[in-house]
Amino acid sequence: MRVLLIDDDPEILDLLSSFLAMKGYEVDLAETGRAGLEMFRKDRYSLVISDYMLPDIDGLEAGRQILSMDRNALIILITGHGSIESAVSAIKAGVFDYILKPFNLEQIEVAIHKAEKVIALRAENIKLREVIARSEGADNLIGRSRAMKTLKGLIRRVAVTQATVLITGESGTGKELVAKAIHRASHRAKGPFIPVNCGAIPDNLLEDELFGHKKGAFTDAVSDRAGRFEQAEGGTIFLDEIGNMSLSLQAKLLRVLQERTVSPLGSGELKPVDVRVIAATNLSLADEIKGGRFREDLFYRLNVIPIHIPPLRERTDDIPQLIDFFNRRFSGLMGFPEIRFSRKAMKYIFEYHWPGNIRQLENFVERMIVLQPEGHVVQPEDLPSEIYLGAGGNYDVHGFEGRMDLKAKLQEMERAYIEQALELSRGKRSEAARRLGLKRTTLIQKMKKLDIGEKVPKEE
Repeated sequence: MRVLLIDDDPEILDLLSSFLAMKGYEVDLAETGRAGLEMFRKDRYSLVISDYMLPDIDGLEAGRQILSMDRNALIILITGHGSIESAVSAIKAGVFDYILKPFNLEQIEVAIHKAEKVIALRAENIKLREVIARSEGADNLIGRSRAMKTLKGLIRRVAVTQATVLITGESGTGKELVAKAIHRASHRAKGPFIPVNCGAIPDNLLEDELFGHKKGAFTDAVSDRAGRFEQAEGGTIFLDEIGNMSLSLQAKLLRVLQERTVSPLGSGELKPVDVRVIAATNLSLADEIKGGRFREDLFYRLNVIPIHIPPLRERTDDIPQLIDFFNRRFSGLMGFPEIRFSRKAMKYIFEYHWPGNIRQLENFVERMIVLQPEGHVVQPEDLPSEIYLGAGGNYDVHGFEGRMDLKAKLQEMERAYIEQALELSRGKRSEAARRLGLKRTTLIQKMKKLDIGEKVPKEE
């Protein structure tokens, strides 16, 4: 790190420059504020340490001008005339730290170490933004498995068309990421990408959300409001969880797809819209059609080009690359070092079935980064119980001496599975039972037996 020292006292300059050089820093010296500004203008520095009282301009003014040249510069002010008011003024001006005379070299060292951490975190954030930018394009969805190569090729072919796309796949597989990749690779990339979660919005509000309303259409409609279709003009609208839309609203969506017009609530006016529609669902729409819960004619309108995203358990070759990406993302955002996994721990990770798919893997990596001590290599016993106990039946038996309570161990494993399924299903017992391959009544009996009914979300 390069440091610029500004002080009109030769003894302090000599003391600080000798100390910093001994610590391995590259140091340049200036005896006036204007000389320091000129040096900074010609050759930028990561850190500036300046006396407050200088013979020409004061250190605070010098700091303001330095920050106008480089807002990322870090400035430490040293002064023998400190007050609360001057300290507040310095911090408001953007000064990084404020040290009062008489000071000792340990104070200077602590302040510099704080500055180094900020500089390192900024560099990591820049690297993180580059990683994220590289990962967001159609050709850069994370994964090198055969399944992902096939998916990427399909995205490239689909993107150049105007066809409606239906994306299917289990929860957590990244359906919105695929929709964004299609949008970015299309000629609509400069237009808006508008996502709508149809399963998260009550049906009586979803129509207003999609199509908008005119002033006076209902009690709270105090002004006109454009719906999501109008907001997506020239771009793409992404209708997630389309399988949860009511039949009445499905009929109105079908008309929009057929006529390419929308009619806001409270208006007989038909507004033309130029929007590409991408829909997604984790349900089997064929089963929903058989059950009378989804319109067959709407299905055919949406399913012009079907894209299926395989679950993570079918593309385990991508796990190391995904872990590396999430490692970089969360360590950069939180300022923690990247986590490392032992070979034995990775074996458990590979063999686990990952019912929550990439979203679950992402949450797992974040949890490991937060909970594991710095420098620790994650071992199998450090893994969450659902992974440690549920990785393909490979349960750890090292150190097994004497009596083991097998019944308690099996109950622990059963509890982990049920709690995980309920969490992924947002408390919906029927869906959790389906994930576990149980009847709903059997699941509820097991929940009562294991006393886990109050530890999960209430059924929606």
